[in-house]
Amino acid sequence: MSTESIHRKKNPTRLHQQLLESAATIAGRDGIAALSLNAVAREAGVSKGGLLHHFPNKQTLIFALFERLLAVMEEAITALMHSDNVAHGRFTRAYLNYLADLTDTYESRQLMVLSLAMPDEPVLRKCWRDWMLGHLKQGDELDNGPTGTLVRYAADGIWLSELTEGRTMGAEHRRSLVFQLSAMTLPT
Repeated sequence: MSTESIHRKKNPTRLHQQLLESAATIAGRDGIAALSLNAVAREAGVSKGGLLHHFPNKQTLIFALFERLLAVMEEAITALMHSDNVAHGRFTRAYLNYLADLTDTYESRQLMVLSLAMPDEPVLRKCWRDWMLGHLKQGDELDNGPTGTLVRYAADGIWLSELTEGRTMGAEHRRSLVFQLSAMTLPT
């Protein structure tokens, strides 16, 4: 048996993804404070040197994790926008519906942990701001006006409140609230 068949071939792309998955697991399970380079290396089963080759510091790792989650969010919101036949307020409606459907899932917990870390992480704030401004630049007058802002902030509040406080309203009340918010985005 050759040594090549005993040792697995290095796959930097796969290792990069494995490290991000390990970081996501730790952040979702234990919170952002538990996300250390040593913990991620241990979780991924690699040396700290192997981790440092891909992520030279904790901030780079957190930023990459946040970008990964934003890409998932972007894909879902883009799909919602493409399936919406009403152009007026399309981005705001998609944002509302995405967050309204994002209940207590692994993805939601990771996004919550990283969102709550934003005040202390300027790079995350910039990444989020750039993402939002990119959508608003393509949006219409509703997306860029007070009503669009109000609906998006309400969506943020519903999602964060359920993740941090638990369910504080019944399912019917929540559905009615999301319906009314969505109706605010439609042309009159």
